[in-house]
Amino acid sequence: MAFPILECKDIEFAYAGMSILGGISLSVSKGDLVGVIGPNGAGKTTLINVQSGLLCPDFGTVKLNGQDITSVSRQKIARELAVVTQDASPDFGFSVREEVMLGRSPHHGGLHFDTGRDRSIVREAMERTGIVHLSDRNAASLSGGERQRVRIARSLAQQPKVLLMDEPTNHLDLYSQLSLAELMREIRQQGLAIILVSHDIDFVAGLCDRINILDQGRFRFSGSPDAVITEENLAAAFGIRALVDTNPVTGRPRMTPIGRLTPSG
Repeated sequence: MAFPILECKDIEFAYAGMSILGGISLSVSKGDLVGVIGPNGAGKTTLINVQSGLLCPDFGTVKLNGQDITSVSRQKIARELAVVTQDASPDFGFSVREEVMLGRSPHHGGLHFDTGRDRSIVREAMERTGIVHLSDRNAASLSGGERQRVRIARSLAQQPKVLLMDEPTNHLDLYSQLSLAELMREIRQQGLAIILVSHDIDFVAGLCDRINILDQGRFRFSGSPDAVITEENLAAAFGIRALVDTNPVTGRPRMTPIGRLTPSG
């Protein structure tokens, strides 16, 4: 088995006395693409914040390249791990190019001037995400979908070894979702490990090797897409009736929601 780049073991986290995560274990190695889905309030964003070192678990460990993440500096973490958040970026009046260039900050100490290598890496990240034509635009003037692509480009400019993506398809139209899927397949083939957290069950099922359904702070179901995306599992975790069949193009499971389950089932 490949050495894990990011490894979470028996993670527990509570807020204001309420358990948010209760015994989560998850690891990714080079080239892995792992999905996490679950209902609202299941703890998905909290899990990303713990994995990235923004929150310290009450119990359990998070290791980045074998080191406890609590003993690693934020700058070093940012050289190895990037996060694509679902939140809007603060408006600092930056151009798109300048915002993507922020992804190079972890690779420099203190005040620095952009190098030719930095500019080349930023250009490539912008080309990959299809935003070169927006280079000189004020980032605050962009649409939600455009801003999301800028956040992804900035994360790629960090050149991380693991990428955490929190609802990356938010605000993206269908064309942009397809472009994102192609990009994720490409970068994982180049060795980047990806953890994809999303409400979009079909998007996750079409991309990921392993899927975890997070429900009430625990992984209720884990395994291959075929093993996890079943009518029974979706009913248990999401409280819905759904038809699950096979996508004729990808061969992956495909979900069509039919209706809500009543409290009595």
